[in-house]
Amino acid sequence: MGKNNLNKVYRISVVEDESHKMVRTYRFSRLGFILTVVTVFVVVLGGLYALIALTPLRTTIPGYPDAHFRRVAVENAIKIDSLESALMRWKLYSGNLSRVLAGDTTINIDSLLLAKEAADSLAK
Repeated sequence: MGKNNLNKVYRISVVEDESHKMVRTYRFSRLGFILTVVTVFVVVLGGLYALIALTPLRTTIPGYPDAHFRRVAVENAIKIDSLESALMRWKLYSGNLSRVLAGDTTINIDSLLLAKEAADSLAK
């Protein structure tokens, strides 16, 4: 299969069976045929990608979150953050209450919370 075979011109004729009248004639070379097939393949793949990526059809893909699930995930992350903050304040309060009941000196909870928030903001 040399270079001459790629540029060699072929013809396909479509002939009506009963009257033997020529309906259509197609001329092509192997190179042209291969390029046409590759181009059609790329266009079809591009069309499928655009159809899936740019339309709501992408939500039918398993594991792909839609806008509602993303919104719920953000809301849950905010709730978890506030619950962690409330839990930390409760632990500080209960530790301070146990110190008061034991007769020890109390700790200023507000200064601990400010230090914790400062450390958290530096970590981010």
